[in-house]
Amino acid sequence: MTSSLAGKRCVITGGSRGIGLAIAQLFAREGAACTLAARDAGALDRAVAGLTPTPAPSQTNPHGAVAMDVANPDAWEILVTTVKNEKTDILVNAAGVAQNSFLFRTSLADTRQIVNTNLMGTIFGCQAFVPKMIKQKEGLTRSLAWEVGGFGIRANVLLPGYIETDMTTSMNDKGELSALIPMGRLGLAEEVADAALFLAKNTYAHNCVLNIDGGLSGT
Repeated sequence: MTSSLAGKRCVITGGSRGIGLAIAQLFAREGAACTLAARDAGALDRAVAGLTPTPAPSQTNPHGAVAMDVANPDAWEILVTTVKNEKTDILVNAAGVAQNSFLFRTSLADTRQIVNTNLMGTIFGCQAFVPKMIKQKEGLTRSLAWEVGGFGIRANVLLPGYIETDMTTSMNDKGELSALIPMGRLGLAEEVADAALFLAKNTYAHNCVLNIDGGLSGT
């Protein structure tokens, strides 16, 4: 069974660019109202301005944005407060950073940034919004374990492979990397967004771990 996103409220971190922006654009076209979160306020404003207006008559609030660092737990309180008067139906933890280097060459500062953003940012997001969703009796989040299912909250994980975004533009070995991917190319942010839309709409999709990597994980 699938549900409509019309009139739903989505909070999307990393929504100013790359995969997060692609998800926001697709969700908005499906009728959802999106609140985007990222560090770059200017990029957020441009992202929100480019979203399709919410078509659902019942949805009164437009798309919005909050400039914040997901690695800062205090910033999540500001985001929750911003949407406190709105029911939050979907949380997408898409904020992330990457380093194009071997682990043994990655500096301590870069390692901390990756852990704080990719891991702790997701944990802080779930801690901030799951209590709100439990009170609502429904909702879903992209990166939480299955135990919240009893509260009507679905939790799924997307595992993108190498995707064509600004984080991969500086990679100088794309040809060699593409040769290792069974599909023969890097993925597109829109292809990851399609998977996110499926997980958001399919009401029986719960505790899924979905690889979007062109088959790389199977090699």
